[in-house]
Amino acid sequence: MIRRCRSCSGHAAGMIAALAAFVLVALAGTGAASAASLGGVTTAKLTAGTVAASTGAPTVLAWENFNALSLSAIAGTTTDGGGDVWSVNPLFGVWQVSANQATSASTDSSIVIDPGAFNETTVATVFRNGATTFDAGLTVDRNSAGTQFLSCEWTSATKGSMELWKYDGGTWTSLGAVTNLSTSIPSAPASIQLGCSTTATGISASINGITVVSSTLTAAEQTTFKNSSHRLTGPYQYTSNGITWDDLHVNSP
Repeated sequence: MIRRCRSCSGHAAGMIAALAAFVLVALAGTGAASAASLGGVTTAKLTAGTVAASTGAPTVLAWENFNALSLSAIAGTTTDGGGDVWSVNPLFGVWQVSANQATSASTDSSIVIDPGAFNETTVATVFRNGATTFDAGLTVDRNSAGTQFLSCEWTSATKGSMELWKYDGGTWTSLGAVTNLSTSIPSAPASIQLGCSTTATGISASINGITVVSSTLTAAEQTTFKNSSHRLTGPYQYTSNGITWDDLHVNSP
């Protein structure tokens, strides 16, 4: 006859309770999601915090990838971001999309948008497409008649230059330049990221994010160009064609 110990069930229950308590104590020291079984690697503790809304990063006012069908007209279309409408002002050239880039067959040609600010940075990738004579850039602080604007211009003059200009009623005036960007034009970069930045008192041009030339505006120039009627910006070419543009965006300072 097999005798059942009446106290055995009590002993077992006590042992189970003690074991459970030990496990709970062990888990309390490592966290419920311990990864000790993963080769001894332990999880990092997650924390939460509040980040200030303003971190000093620029605000993107507009951007454009020119990714419409080839030969599509650009004027009258809306930018990919920012909701701005492209226009020629006045009618300078016929701008079209070519292989996901913007181009114009006219030698004196420009196209613009209004990002809603006259202090901003306009950046675009410029492709010279093998040209050894070229004169292309970005206009900023431009009025609706196209008779007044500032510009940052990449040109083949003097073995490659970056030039700052102001245009006022038919007169071009140099604001500064840096020359000899390359030892010979055929070996100049096939493309650059051209940036043109304006502040309340100055203008500067950059290549691939590095500022190469800048100028301080006179009080008279600030009065002329730094106001709400001079907010247009965009690419242009002066004495060349075959230049193409891509990845344009306009940022606030």
